Amino acid sequence: MASNLIDVIKTRVMNMKLDCAMKTVRTEGVMALYKGFIPTISRQGPFPVVLFVTLEQVQKLFKDL
Repeated sequence: MASNLIDVIKTRVMNMKLDCAMKTVRTEGVMALYKGFIPTISRQGPFPVVLFVTLEQVQKLFKDL
């Protein structure tokens, strides 16, 4: 959730002057910082699940040895 905020601000910094975060909040509201949240979470969300399931399986494998 936090990385999406930073990603939106970073993208706007590339296109605007320095105070883009404050301008965005003033003109579009706080929710504008969450634009693209659903695609971002659907892309990044499965990674921790796969990571921890794989980690558990590897630990189980080494424990059995």
